[in-house]
Amino acid sequence: MTSAPDPAPAAPGAEAAEAAEDRPLWHLAEEVHWQEALRAGSYERSTRGASLAEVGFIHASWPEQLPGVAKLLYARAAEPLVVLEIDPRALAQAGVEVREEPGDPDDPASPLFPHLYGPLPVAAVTRTRPAAVQKGWLDLGPWQDVAAC
Repeated sequence: MTSAPDPAPAAPGAEAAEAAEDRPLWHLAEEVHWQEALRAGSYERSTRGASLAEVGFIHASWPEQLPGVAKLLYARAAEPLVVLEIDPRALAQAGVEVREEPGDPDDPASPLFPHLYGPLPVAAVTRTRPAAVQKGWLDLGPWQDVAAC
């Protein structure tokens, strides 16, 4: 009786890459732009005050990075905000490339953030939650499934 050969070892970093593919991405959006996306079928804002066409990608973050993003970019936002939770597998199925790149392009050692190279299909957003930045703190409301939006 012969046994099947042991599977080849994974390439260095492959487990981390696979784990990242399963982690949801978050994007902090102005509520008005998210409502526009629901009507249009895709979201095309890069970050506060900039479009995908202007920047070339949509800024996203890992959940643990969002409070810092909110404090840095949205501390003075008066408009209603919403957190979009994004399924990276749905992005891959839609052909939207996700790259982890330095948050500060001038500092390659800065923390890596996910960037979406293409419009964000509404179907890739699994749920949303209202958000506000108050006194430097990110205040989050309850999650809502996108199907209920």
